[in-house]
Amino acid sequence: MKLTALLVNQLERISRNSFYVQKMRKAGIDLSSIKTLEDFENIPFTSTSELLAELKKKPSESALYREDITRINFSPSGKDLYPVYHTGHDLEIMHRVCAASLEAAGVKKGDICAVTFGYHLFIAGLFYQGQLEYYGAKVIPLGPGESERAVQIINDYQVSILVSNPTFAMKLAQMGIPSVKILFVGGEPFTSVEGYPEMVKKAMGGEITIIDSYSMALCMPVARSCKYGTGLHIMDDFVHAEIIDPGTCRVLPHGENGELVLTHLHKEAVPLLRYRTGDLTRMEKKSCPCGRELTLPRSVFGRTDEMLKVKGVKFWPSQVSGIIRSFSGLSNKYRVIVSTRGGVDHLQLMVEGSDPSGTTVDELAQRLKRDTLLAFNDIRITAKLEDGPSVIDERKGRGF
Repeated sequence: MKLTALLVNQLERISRNSFYVQKMRKAGIDLSSIKTLEDFENIPFTSTSELLAELKKKPSESALYREDITRINFSPSGKDLYPVYHTGHDLEIMHRVCAASLEAAGVKKGDICAVTFGYHLFIAGLFYQGQLEYYGAKVIPLGPGESERAVQIINDYQVSILVSNPTFAMKLAQMGIPSVKILFVGGEPFTSVEGYPEMVKKAMGGEITIIDSYSMALCMPVARSCKYGTGLHIMDDFVHAEIIDPGTCRVLPHGENGELVLTHLHKEAVPLLRYRTGDLTRMEKKSCPCGRELTLPRSVFGRTDEMLKVKGVKFWPSQVSGIIRSFSGLSNKYRVIVSTRGGVDHLQLMVEGSDPSGTTVDELAQRLKRDTLLAFNDIRITAKLEDGPSVIDERKGRGF
C-alpha cells in the first residue's frame, strides 16, 4: 500500500533533521526510497531514551533544537525535566486539528470554558486554552485547586465547558455546577477503568457529555473521544499510528492488543518517527458519525516496560490498577506477587480496601481473568497494605 501524501511530505521534512540524518545513516536507510507501508515498516523505531539523551543537552549542543522554536514547555523525567519544543507552525497545526475534535465533541463557538489544568512550565493548560481560543470559544484559565473559588466563577459566568481531571470535576459537582454541559477529562485513567465514566457522569448530574483524551508531552494530541461515545479516535490527520507486538516488533492487525507506535505528520520541532510509546492499547477501525474511523476503544491499559511472562501468558501488572479502580470498596494500592510453587508459577494479589467480602473477591477474580487471561491463585483484600513495590517477581528477585 502506498504512503499517504502527508506521510511522504513528513518523511521528506524529517530527512533534513540532523538527529534523524545521523540515525538513518547508521541504519543504512534512505528515507527518500520509502514508497509503501511495507517500506515504512523497515524504518527503525525511535526510543524514549535516545530522544531524551538528545533533548537534555543544552540547546546549542542538541540536534533537536532549532532557531524557529517559539515555545518551550517541559515534562518530567524522573527527578529532571526535559524540554518540549514547538515552532509557530507546530502550534497552528495542533490547534487546527484539535478544533475539529472540539466541534465533534459538541463545543460551540462562544461557549465559556474553564480550564483547571496547570499552566506552570507544563503543556496541559496552555494546550487546551490555545485550541479553545483558536476554535472561537472563551476561556477562563482557572488552574488547579481552590475549588470554592472555581465553583463561584463557573456559576457566576455560566461556564458550559469544563476541562479537568475526573476527581476534581466530581468535587466541584458536589458543590453544584449545573451550567456545565461538556466535561473534558485528563490526567487520570478514565475510559480504561470499567464503570468509571458512568460514575463520573452520574456525579455530574447525568445530562453531560464527557470527552476523554490520550496525549503525551511529545505528541499532543493523539486521540480524543467525541459526543457519540464510540471510543478515542486517533487524530490520523496529525499522527500515523501503528500497533506492534512489543516482543517481536511485528506490526499487528487492527483489533489486537499491542504497543502504540506514533509518527508525526506535520511536526517541525522534535518530530517523532516510529516512536515507541511504551503504552499498551488496541486500535480498531470502525466508522463513527463524527467522521473518524481509527479508534482506541479502551484508551491505554498498561505499559510494556513491566511485562512479565506468567504461566506462559504475557502479563502487564499495570492492568490490575485499572481493574481495581472500578471497585468502589478498593483503593488503588495493591501488590502483585509472582512466585514458583512446585515448579509452577503462582500469582497472588493483595489489595488495600474496606470490603473483604467473598463477593468482591469473586468478582475481582473474574475481571482479572477476563482482562489479563490469567487465573490468580490467591486474592486478598486487607484494611492496610504495607508500603513497598506494587509488583514483586520472586522468581527473579526483583520488585517495581
